[in-house]
Amino acid sequence: MKPLTKRDWELIRLLREDGRLSDAELARELGLSKSAVRWRRMNLQREGYLKVAAFLRFEKLGYPYAYILLKLRAEVSRRDLLSFEKELLDNKYVFDLKEIMGNYNLLIGVFSEGLDELYREINNILMGRSYIQDYIILSGVKTLKSEGISFPDALIK
Repeated sequence: MKPLTKRDWELIRLLREDGRLSDAELARELGLSKSAVRWRRMNLQREGYLKVAAFLRFEKLGYPYAYILLKLRAEVSRRDLLSFEKELLDNKYVFDLKEIMGNYNLLIGVFSEGLDELYREINNILMGRSYIQDYIILSGVKTLKSEGISFPDALIK
């Protein structure tokens, strides 16, 4: 894994702020040529360091969403964990899945078209799994990152 340069990090920061910026706009911001920006961006994507993705704005659609912090029992087998993760990745209502460190092992983002459906999906994920030790459900209210809202502005609204 090669280290990212200062320019790489500047490019990533700009794309995080607005992923729709064109190579020409990025070039102006970075003081580089358009072809240099395109090469740098394509290289970051090819190496797997950068992935351009969309944020679904659930609150704009009126869809409820939640995150589940999941603690697995220490004795869970690798096979059971991989099978569970594959099931989550294949679930059309799971929009995010991360292995995390700390008191919990997984962070699962779930959405649905209504509260009753969301409740059922969360129950389908959690119930009847002996390897789940504990969980916390955090209901989503507003997705600040996808709206490009700065932290101080988020506190005011």
